[in-house]
Amino acid sequence: MSPKPTLSSALIDQVLFAMEDQENHSVFHLDSFSVVLLEDENLVAEERVLPLPSWTSSDGFRMMRDFTGSLHHPSIEAELNAVLDSGQGVFRRFKQILKPRDFLYRQWLRFKRRFMEDVVLEWLDAHPDEFGPDGRNRARALEPSSLLATDFTTHPGDSADLNHLEVWDQEASREASVELFGAQASERYIGFLRRGRGWKDGDRYWVAVNPEGEWAGVVWVRPWIPEGQARVLEILLWFVDPVYRGLGLGALLLQEAVCAAEVGQPVFLSSPQGGQRMDSVLTRAGFTSHGKLWSLIP
Repeated sequence: MSPKPTLSSALIDQVLFAMEDQENHSVFHLDSFSVVLLEDENLVAEERVLPLPSWTSSDGFRMMRDFTGSLHHPSIEAELNAVLDSGQGVFRRFKQILKPRDFLYRQWLRFKRRFMEDVVLEWLDAHPDEFGPDGRNRARALEPSSLLATDFTTHPGDSADLNHLEVWDQEASREASVELFGAQASERYIGFLRRGRGWKDGDRYWVAVNPEGEWAGVVWVRPWIPEGQARVLEILLWFVDPVYRGLGLGALLLQEAVCAAEVGQPVFLSSPQGGQRMDSVLTRAGFTSHGKLWSLIP
């Protein structure tokens, strides 16, 4: 029996994100072994996809109620219960109470992730043919990519936001220029690092947004199809706001870029400044280093 495709923290995060996305209908695509938006109902009929773990607003409400019951802070417990019993803006107000209390908020995030991961583990158990009889154990052995990851979502970029994309590309180039040439010389080289990076037909990008809908990270890809040569997908921009680094968003965006490649199509990323943080994420995602050039063949 051939080994099952690899379960990864980024893949589990994709499932968790999609579970909470109440506006779109996503499924697990067995060919690409990734979460995709369901755009063709025939995919289900052809059994090329699996439904994701069920997650409704009622499940989220029960999770918040269970967390509140686990607390040993009577005043905060009473405050949270009042929100849960109000029936108005429950999800938003629940977080507003916890966020200023850093310790309790992180306790909530850990509880939330464990609660939702238990649902994912049951889903893996229910599909041993697709994930293997040891799918649960392999998933449990993974290092969680983040305590906060499930508070962020990703979506394809809109052509109306290309000016915003350019600003982020400039900021990424500025950061790289500082690391390469120093703060005093950095401004002189931003244009050089951004050469040939204007938007072109066929380009695509994805954005990670925080709970307030603000950009937290972005990845921008471009297909290269030279006549008579191999098709290649290049990652032009892979950047996470420094405020949100260390939360697994970089790995999630990288997964979006890789999923955009055709089977067997090489994916390339140039990393002129390098760095242990960036290199370790690329290595875990399956990329191979060729000096400052990284590659992966899906």
